[in-house]
Amino acid sequence: MRVWILSLLLVWSLPTWAAQEGNEGLYEMAAPPDSAFVRVVNLTSGQLELAMDEWRQSLAPGRAGDYLYRPGGDAQLQVNGQPFAFSFAARSVQTLAYDGERLTAFEDTYFNSRLKALVVMYNLVAQGASLQTANGAVTVIGPLAASESADREINGVKVALRVSLDDGASLPLDEAVLQRGRVYSVWVVAGESGPQARLEEANVATMP
Repeated sequence: MRVWILSLLLVWSLPTWAAQEGNEGLYEMAAPPDSAFVRVVNLTSGQLELAMDEWRQSLAPGRAGDYLYRPGGDAQLQVNGQPFAFSFAARSVQTLAYDGERLTAFEDTYFNSRLKALVVMYNLVAQGASLQTANGAVTVIGPLAASESADREINGVKVALRVSLDDGASLPLDEAVLQRGRVYSVWVVAGESGPQARLEEANVATMP
């Protein structure tokens, strides 16, 4: 990994003036104020069909959907026709992992910065995992236990990262350019030949 990655500025919080000065982030660009956001990641080996309000979404095995938004309050999410009842708070953001029987909720950060990029890691395998620079010199997120998630805000930058597992395995991620004001997800999921990891940009769905 290039030496300059060691100088990444990692911060935990966003000043409130960023939103006050019109620096709207990922969510405000697509949805009405005070919306609640939810997405589903498919941990099964089959296709999922999602329905909530007027939204419809189809998810391939191992894939995460776009964030859907709605007003805060009670809602019903259907997964392959099976209903799940939820109550969403305004300006809440959740990722729901579906394993074929239940939905496990991860509380995500409501990110509204145009100054940083947000990287969120979801460890959906049975062992601990960390997100590191490609050479292992810097730990960006973690270590995370099984079924945990965490995030970090970083400067917009081109990075090469890897996921390191407790058993010593290293899962390299594709080199990516992290853009300010965007959210990036690192998924650590089970695969046919063992744990797999990928990095992808998160998106908010367009109008249904």
